[in-house]
Amino acid sequence: MGRTMQQDQVSWNEWAPKIIAQYNLKKTGANHYNGPCPQCIGTDRFYISEKSGAVRFNCNQGCEFKDLVQTMRDDGAWPEFNKDTAPLRPTVLNNNPFKHELPGKLYHEIKGVQLHGAEIVGDTIKIKIGRADKKPAGHQIIYPNSSKRFSKDIKVDGAFAVLGGLVEGVTYLCEGWATAASVTEATGRPAVFCLNAGNLPKVAEILKETKPNATLIVAADHDEAGIKAAKATGLPYKMPNAFKNDWNDVHKIKGLDAVKIGLETSLLSTIFTPDNCDLVLKNNYLLKGWLGRGQMSVLYGPSNVGKSFVALDMAWSIASGTEWHGARCKGGPVLYLATEGGGTFKHRVYAIKTRRDDKDVPLYVRPSPVDLLRPDADLDELIQLCDEIKTQTGENCSAMVVDTVSRAMAGGNENGPEDMTAFIANIDALRAATGAHCMLVHHSGKDLAAGARGHSSLRAATDTEIELEVSKEDNLRFARATKQRDMATGAEFAFTLKVVDLGLDEDMDMVTTCIIERAEGDVVADAKKKPITQNGKILIECFTQMQGEKIGKPNSGGDGWPDIGTRWVIETDKIREKFFGKINTENKRSTYLRAVESLKNAGHLAQNNDHFWLTAKKYKIKQV
Repeated sequence: MGRTMQQDQVSWNEWAPKIIAQYNLKKTGANHYNGPCPQCIGTDRFYISEKSGAVRFNCNQGCEFKDLVQTMRDDGAWPEFNKDTAPLRPTVLNNNPFKHELPGKLYHEIKGVQLHGAEIVGDTIKIKIGRADKKPAGHQIIYPNSSKRFSKDIKVDGAFAVLGGLVEGVTYLCEGWATAASVTEATGRPAVFCLNAGNLPKVAEILKETKPNATLIVAADHDEAGIKAAKATGLPYKMPNAFKNDWNDVHKIKGLDAVKIGLETSLLSTIFTPDNCDLVLKNNYLLKGWLGRGQMSVLYGPSNVGKSFVALDMAWSIASGTEWHGARCKGGPVLYLATEGGGTFKHRVYAIKTRRDDKDVPLYVRPSPVDLLRPDADLDELIQLCDEIKTQTGENCSAMVVDTVSRAMAGGNENGPEDMTAFIANIDALRAATGAHCMLVHHSGKDLAAGARGHSSLRAATDTEIELEVSKEDNLRFARATKQRDMATGAEFAFTLKVVDLGLDEDMDMVTTCIIERAEGDVVADAKKKPITQNGKILIECFTQMQGEKIGKPNSGGDGWPDIGTRWVIETDKIREKFFGKINTENKRSTYLRAVESLKNAGHLAQNNDHFWLTAKKYKIKQV
């Protein structure tokens, strides 16, 4: 996401020409230029654009804002500011307390690591970088304030530096230099400085080929980019437990022993063999048959089917620890991100509260927009919010509801792999940092049979899919678990939306909302019958009109009949005659026979001897 300085301090007209000339940027749009990044030298990763007369810039590889600014200042392409004219900096939440300059100390001293061959040049350290063929690639300069700069001639892709020896035996791959330093000091094993997250998978591929006998393990940073890079290598990886931490952070906070233990915990402990395959019969669920603890689910359906009401109803049961319409619950605090609905969401919560006996339910509703597409937007705030909920309740959040996906990735392309996988990565980061199950409320696509809309990566990453649909015949709604990674599919819940009166507004009009009400028995059975064809509807219309005219009679008893006097029956010949009068086709007989057969096969019509009757509950009559 581009960052912008104040217009009156870094104007487009004054500074854009200098930046364009310095970095040989190419025009790609109106007041929009692309080219190699001044910081990481990545081709076409860097862009500048104009916004309200000010310079806006970014590196798509994720270079730090402050590092880019420092590099551009050093190159004379960005202004220096004194304290009186310093621009407003963007606010970035940062849980890492060790990325700030300490007066009088160099970068490696601030990080608490040794030099490992790096040179001290003035107040900076200079790290030599090479390639697999042992030829030099260039160097990186790191300032005390953590800003970094590569030499201009360097080609980053595939370049690296090795700390602590040669690449042999167990060797760790790291994004940052300080991380590599901490890892080699803690383990006594070589650590490869891969320059950045984007370059780490490339270095991994090179080392797999050139060092086939080495045991490569990624010492990953615990953030979105770090997890993505580690997974892309195909290698085993270990990362700190705390989100937004790397292994140098663990070193600074807990010491080198904690780094050693964290990295050297045997990877064999994550697998099992037939000899140590013990049964685990304890079910790790939130809602049995529906939601698993710590997983990701998608609850989807067409507009106005009641998605938010179902999600809130589930969230209440999880937060209160009570059964959800017969499904057992192992709950805890819930954070509900109500990105749409505004103040009316209070009405929904109030309606549930007044109809249940639960007290002090730890359901926390955040009724405002949220951005889970861009990791530098709301991710840290949500993690912090979960931490505060834990402090208040003494428990981790058991579930988080994102209502809806489209609002949480506003501005992104749901059908594009880049945006959808970025969104999923942020959801994964939330789950990793909080341990919470993440339920995503989403819409169906245009083709209802195709499931939730958007790129297929969403379904691939989902542990549970819950589909909502509505019966057009009687407006009854169904929730069905159509995909379960670790549980049996097939769970089903039938419900209606019951309108609840809340009170009168200032105009004396009733304010209402809805709650979920479970449906059972014949009503559900009728709604699950197959849809009625157009000609079938005509035949039913014939039947109901004739019944209204008292043509026919209540059924008699005996074999093949319903309970005596409970159904209105009409002779088949009279129904056929009525039906012929309502249709205008060449072959009325075959049209009639197909309509009868479709209704009987779908369970809407029954016949005994030469009489028909309708089977739905609403067509029952009182016994005479």
